[in-house]
Formats: sequence, structure tokens, C-alpha cells
Amino acid sequence: NRWARQWDMVDVEMLHTLPIKIIGTGSVGSFTCLSLSKMGAHNIEVWDDDMIDEVNISNQFFRLNDIGEYKVDALQSLISSFEEVPIKTNPEKCTGDENLEGIVIVALDSMLPRKRIWDKIKGKDSVKLFIDPRMGGRIARIYSVNPKNRVEEYEKTLYSDDDSAPERCTERTIIYNVLGISSFICKLVEDYTKNGIDGCKELILDYATYTLLHQ
Repeated sequence: NRWARQWDMVDVEMLHTLPIKIIGTGSVGSFTCLSLSKMGAHNIEVWDDDMIDEVNISNQFFRLNDIGEYKVDALQSLISSFEEVPIKTNPEKCTGDENLEGIVIVALDSMLPRKRIWDKIKGKDSVKLFIDPRMGGRIARIYSVNPKNRVEEYEKTLYSDDDSAPERCTERTIIYNVLGISSFICKLVEDYTKNGIDGCKELILDYATYTLLHQ
């Protein structure tokens, strides 16, 4: 059995059917999609209207010969070759008006579209878990929240793009931070499949100081 070595760690049968929606397939989104498919997730849908550029190759799950392709199309091909999982793709922006259900992962670069999507799914019975990863250089923050519970606590973490601290273009992302974030997202999904999840959690990773904070 392909999942024999993790069978008692994660509910693979539940993962096969659990809807997982990934909004943004750049660095965090692309590796999260791969990792979840290897865990057993088969019902994955992704959104992204960007095409692959050479600058994406060092920190995103794409090949040099994917340059010029839509990220979602290249990701679909890669996931199919690795795991034969037929992910559903949308080469367009996600507005939040789509059929979002199950677990929603918002792997976007800016706050405004993240907030718009949150406003659309807040309080919806169909969305069981909302995961919001954020990254800047060697720092990562990952929030997970039940959209029907302790909403105000999560909303305190939202701010405008004007209030965010800008990073230098050459210090925006690095592969080990991307992989760390993706791994913790997978752990949050595992927690949901085994125990459910309630309320707002915050994980902070600081690779510069080797610090992990959790609340």
C-alpha cells in the first residue's frame, strides 16, 4: 500500500475525498499541493492566473521547461506525474464567490485578496478550516481558524498592504522557508482529519534565530 508507512498517522481515506482548495500556486501553494497529494489528498482544486517566470524556479515547484506556462497547468502535470492525482485547475484569480468548501488555503502575496476571500467564507458551514500562511524573507506566520469560531481573534491579524513591512526584492523568499511553511500546513490538515480543529492558532517561524513560537 502506497500509504502504509503513515497509515496510523493520518486518515488517508478521509483525505482521499476531503475538498482542499488552494488559492495561489506560487512558492507555498505549489509545494503544499505536492505534499498534500503525497499524504493522500485527491480532491484538490487550485487557482492562480500567473505564468511561470525564470525568477520563480529557485523557490517554486516548477521546472525550467515550465517557464511561460500557467502555474496551475504546470502544477497539474507535475502532480499527475508524481502521484496520478487529477487536481482541478483554474487559471484565474479566486474571488471567494466560487464553491469554496472543506479546507481553504490562501497562499497569496498580498493582504487585500486574502481579506476579500475571508469576508466571503466567514461563517460558512461548508468551509471547515481556513489556513493563512504568510512569509517574508526568513520569517513565516501560519494561521489556522474555523471560520465560524473566534473570528474576531483572527481578524485582528489582518492589516492593509500599506501597513506591511516591505522586503527588498532579493530578500523576499527562500526555499527552506517555503518548505517549512508547507510542512506545517500539512500538519494542520492532518490534525483536522484526526481530531477536528477549533479556534485560531498561530505559528511563527524565525529561521534567522532558529525560533518556533506557537499559540
